[in-house]
Amino acid sequence: MKKNETSLLSIPIWGIFIALIIVFLYFAQSIVIPIFFAIFTAFILIPIVKYLLKFHIPRTVSSALILIIIIGSMGALIRFISDPVTVWMERLPTLIYQVDYKLKGVKHSLESVQRTTEKIDAISNVGSGVTIASKIVTVKEPGMLFRLFNNAQDFLVGLVTMVVLTYLFLSFGHTLARSFTSLLRRSGYHRIVIHVAKDAQHKVSHYLLLITVINIGLGICVTIALWLAGLPNPIIWGVLAAMLNYIPYIGAAISIGIVLAVSLLTFNTIGATILPPLLVLSLNVLEGQFITPIFTGKLFIINPALIFLSVLFWGWLWGIAGVFLAVPILVVMVVSIHHVSLYLAGQRTLSSSENRYLFNRTPPTVE
Repeated sequence: MKKNETSLLSIPIWGIFIALIIVFLYFAQSIVIPIFFAIFTAFILIPIVKYLLKFHIPRTVSSALILIIIIGSMGALIRFISDPVTVWMERLPTLIYQVDYKLKGVKHSLESVQRTTEKIDAISNVGSGVTIASKIVTVKEPGMLFRLFNNAQDFLVGLVTMVVLTYLFLSFGHTLARSFTSLLRRSGYHRIVIHVAKDAQHKVSHYLLLITVINIGLGICVTIALWLAGLPNPIIWGVLAAMLNYIPYIGAAISIGIVLAVSLLTFNTIGATILPPLLVLSLNVLEGQFITPIFTGKLFIINPALIFLSVLFWGWLWGIAGVFLAVPILVVMVVSIHHVSLYLAGQRTLSSSENRYLFNRTPPTVE
């Protein structure tokens, strides 16, 4: 009886513990988000650092060189697309007017429905003899310039923090891991910690590398397709499609919507307007349904419903940063839960059909 009471009490205790973690992650997001980005970036780059060790290049030197190359490449890309992006931003008020003009038929229909609804509400209020007096209170919000400055400042601080942490993880992460596992050696949990860390690092790094290569290929294909379709500045939309494709399901929809809006502003005929978003849709379907499953399926298979729920949860908690981090966090959680379940069950080996989540017979060392 006491055992059953203890098990029943553990449920609300775990619920409170999880709720406290969620609250902490929400209020500490300015600190936690750069740490998560730095960890996953280090996961991707660790194999390159280890490879350069074969040529007797120290970790500190190779980590700095890799980060310099990446930051320089991203800076060159941003500089390349900054001019056309600036032109589009300057044309934005005119473009909004043009979209409003082209969609005036749809807008007129929606306004008619809204007026009809308001009339029905007015009739129902008169019939019931109820009059509703409302007073509108307007709260003055900070100006747009102030918000942009604060957001840019927070972004720069987070970016610098992420770069510094990534360098430290690449250069000294192996010593930190060894120190941590040595502390757990007395408790007997060092084996499972090492296995979870190595397996998570392997799967997340290979997954992100594959997705990055696939997204670059998708961006190139989208650029070529939109160039052939006659859409202006196809490189911008190709880069945008590659970046948004890191967000499962939602990113592709946003990319198609943006291309549709640009196409609506550019062309006057229905066929020419529909062609660019259809091309982007076809390429996204080809990538999402055939190319990505063929390559990532060899690493692991995660239920699409779990991926979508992870994107919704982390997006709700952390905004756009959480959307990008949702899948890597989910992969780490799946790997951790699998290894913990095997450890609790007392299993040390699996069948050959499940060798993707295998416990090694000899404890590996953290490198």
